[in-house]
This record gives sequence, structure tokens and C-alpha cells, in this order.
Amino acid sequence: MMRALRALFLLVPLLTAGYAAAQTTLAEIAGCRDRAAGIYHSYEPGTPSDVPVPEGYEVFYISHYGRHGSRYHASPEAYEAPLAALRQAASAGVLTPAGRELLHKVECLADDARSRYGDLTPRGVAEHRGIAERMFRAWPRLFSTEGGREVRIESRATLVPRCILSMAAFNERLKELNPSLVMVREASERYLPYLASGYAAHDVEAERAADSLLRVRLDPARFVAALLTDPGAVDDPLLFMRQLYVVAGMAQDAAHLGLSCYDLFTDEELYALWESENALRYLQMGPSAAYGAEIAASARPLLRNIVETAQLVIDGREQVAASLRFGHDAFLMPLLSLLRIEGASERVADPGEVARVWSVEKVSPMAANIQFVFFRNEEGKVKVRILHNEHDARLPLPGAPYYDWEEFRDYCGTLCR
Repeated sequence: MMRALRALFLLVPLLTAGYAAAQTTLAEIAGCRDRAAGIYHSYEPGTPSDVPVPEGYEVFYISHYGRHGSRYHASPEAYEAPLAALRQAASAGVLTPAGRELLHKVECLADDARSRYGDLTPRGVAEHRGIAERMFRAWPRLFSTEGGREVRIESRATLVPRCILSMAAFNERLKELNPSLVMVREASERYLPYLASGYAAHDVEAERAADSLLRVRLDPARFVAALLTDPGAVDDPLLFMRQLYVVAGMAQDAAHLGLSCYDLFTDEELYALWESENALRYLQMGPSAAYGAEIAASARPLLRNIVETAQLVIDGREQVAASLRFGHDAFLMPLLSLLRIEGASERVADPGEVARVWSVEKVSPMAANIQFVFFRNEEGKVKVRILHNEHDARLPLPGAPYYDWEEFRDYCGTLCR
């Protein structure tokens, strides 16, 4: 079976070395079960390394791309399918006490999500407000309007409501912290060629590989027996388990309900479910050996916009303190891969090896973001510091974490050819 799975991938050289940073372990899942949700994991704020700004340099500009914050699942089926299975089992009288309790929780989650599919949740609003505040506190000089200095913030979002509302939450917090900021907000089809450039998802192949991996890794018998007195009440026990795993993962994004379903799973079961989810997203949007090159290439318009806009600011042709962009994981992950950021760009050929080099909940949780922070000295020399989820990102360039702008710009030019 593993030989068949390997056929889905093409062997190519590894891009970077960053296994420790990328790997998610069973202990990490046990320590914070919400991490098992993978792409649905809510945001965990990072802290940049305590490396002082080079002497003589001052911050003058920030460029950013962020995924929308925590949301409801975009598909009604994600809630309705497991709910229907549990209700059918309840009608048949085969739910255990744990099964009845779970039915109540899923009913609450499904009711809260009804007609809100894909919408930003209160937690998603809070995530972007928090990122905005930490950005403001980290670089107070950049956002200072003392002495009548005008500070202009330009924000652009895709046309999807959760992205627009994420932008609104981010901007609102900045404006609260300094009401004198000049805020420009746009959501327009004009900007979609770089905010939401096309990518190849390869969904059928990815889902087949992830499902095959899960069926090798996981036996659902214990889980189903904990919920049903008659395991035969569900047609596909593993599918039933996976559907409930997705609902359990989404509960953290609707944290206002105060519900958790993770007590039904063992740590080992959660890890196996996470591993399959991780492999799925790696193939769909990550740097896989099979599809990673074309997926990364789709981020070239976004990278060009980041570089070109920064150059306009550096040259003094644009007077902007921050360029903020709000979009989706499907465009952030290819950008991270294209840049060859450590922990987000490793290529492997075996789906069973993905967990060793790439972790989707670290690469692109809800509200995931990349920030390019620019510094300049009196001679006009520019350096850029790159933060991925507020952690210093490491690129295959010298000088980390403060990269020479011209070297970085030229490096991006080679990536965009």
C-alpha cells in the first residue's frame, strides 16, 4: 500500500533543513489537543527572537499578508453529516451515555454554525485584534503621529466576508491605539490577481492519499464502541470518526460556546487523524514533491507585489507605513513555500514522512501571517526582518534575522522568473 502511495509523489531534493521546527509530535498534541485540528487550529501568538535591531537602523515600513481569523466550517455537510449519524443512532436506541452527550454538543455546534458557514467567529475577530496590537506595541515608532507626522496604513482584502471582517478587526484595533492613523481599506476584484492568485489543489489525489494513510494508521473500533452499543449502526466507522474529528477541531474556533469534544479521543487517535489531515493539506497547498513546484509558482504575483510595493516605499514614491493584505491559507502557504522558509518548504515523497518535515497547524493556522519589517539607517541602507506567525523566519540567505534588502530583493527576483 505504501508503494502505491509513493507513486503519487515525485522525488526531488529537499529545499531546506528544518525538521525540528516543522515536526509535530505526539507529545505536542497531548499537551494542546487543539493543535490536532491542523488547518482549523486557532492562532497561537509567537514571539520574535530577542535580537536587537542593528545599530543605527530605524523601522520605517511593514508589509504583511494574513489569513482570515478563526471561522465556522465552510461546508454545512461538516456539521450535518455527523449530526445525522448521531441522531439516527439515537432513534435506534444505540447511543451510549457518552454518545448522548456528544449528540448534544454537536447539536449546539451545528445550530451555532447554521447559515454562518465560512463566516468569521468572535475568536477570529480577537485573533486579528491581538496581532494588530502586538505589531503596534513592537514598533511604536512606526505608528507614532507625534509632531503632526502622518502615518498612512493601506489595507486590502479579498471579496470574501471573513477576510473583509478580519481586515476590519485589525484596522479597528490599530485605530483604537492611535486615532490619528490614516486608514485606507479596500476589498476589490482589482487586487485579486495577487491577493488570491490561482493554485492547483489536486483534491482527488490528495484525499485519496490522506485516506489511505489514515486507514493504515487508525482502527476506529474503540472510538465507535465508546459512542454506540451497536458499531454496525454506522456504515463506515472510520469516516464517522473522521467527521467527528473535524467537528471537534472546529469547536475551538467557536470558543464562545465553551464546548470541547476531544475527551472522546485518545492522544494516539488524535495524532493519527492529525497526520492524515496534515498530509492532505501538504498535497493540496504545500510544498509536496509531486505538486509543490506548481503550487509555489502560483504565489509569484503576490511576492512581486510585496517586493514592488516595498521598493516604491523605499524610493520615497509611496508614503505608506504599512501595507496589510488579508486573504486565505491557499495563498499564504504557497508564498511560504516559494520563499523557501524553513519549516514551511520541505519536500518529501512519502506521505508517511510529511509529519516529520511539515506541520500545517504551525504553517497556516487560523489568522496565520507573514510580516516583512523594514529598517533603514542614515546612509539609506535597508534591512528586512521576516516574521512568520510572529516568529523569526529563516531563509536560505545570510544575515538572519535582518536580511540585506537588495540581497533579498534579488533573491525574490530569481524565485519569480
